[in-house]
Amino acid sequence: MRTRKGSASAAVIEKPDVSLTSGDGESSSKQPRLTRHHIRETLQRMILTGERKPGSKLRQQELAEQFRVAQGVVREALLELRAYGLVETIDRRGVYVSKLDKEKVLESFEVREMHEALAVRRCCERVTRVQIRELMDMAERIYELGVAGKLDEMGSLDRQLHSQLIHLSGNSMLIRLADNYRVLGKFVRADRDPGVVRDEHLAILRAIQDGRADDAERLVRQHVAAARIAVEKRYENSEFEPKWVV
Repeated sequence: MRTRKGSASAAVIEKPDVSLTSGDGESSSKQPRLTRHHIRETLQRMILTGERKPGSKLRQQELAEQFRVAQGVVREALLELRAYGLVETIDRRGVYVSKLDKEKVLESFEVREMHEALAVRRCCERVTRVQIRELMDMAERIYELGVAGKLDEMGSLDRQLHSQLIHLSGNSMLIRLADNYRVLGKFVRADRDPGVVRDEHLAILRAIQDGRADDAERLVRQHVAAARIAVEKRYENSEFEPKWVV
């Protein structure tokens, strides 16, 4: 582990470009110009909350009119959603909302387990003590939110911690690939015991801090696998209800 001073890399949050020039050259805040990122996020939320049902068609022209953008912008947003597995293209028929079934959700955990295993191994060689301390503080905050019953906030911060580990790995391809499955985490919550989750987080971070790559990989694999098993059991018991979490 590196000992130089630094801070945890913050995840980049893309904000929609709200500038729009009116006919007289003046900037108008009443009619923001939406970017493909904003459109993607909006459609993503609609799909994951069930507002856009599986099998429903997404028509580019209608969406372009709804968002008041060119069809090309909508097309780019749909391509990104297809990469996430949220929509599918059927030849000569168009773009449709994909079915987010049990298999697809569990597959995302399997991929995540492999990616995070690589990430924590790289973190052992790259992260600083300051960054580890910040991640440990985040783990404690996740626990506090869980104990307080603020499960949505707990889930959101938990995703941030895991996202930080991916970013701190410094592997740009790994960071891009992680986006393809992380989106499913926005409506999947394992609902595990907050104390157990905290202990697992801290064990992973201590292994990284000590440079114990094998232990860090083993612990993060066990952590992600435990979440997958918890979600799978909820499916089997018909207790799983997808819910959008910011």
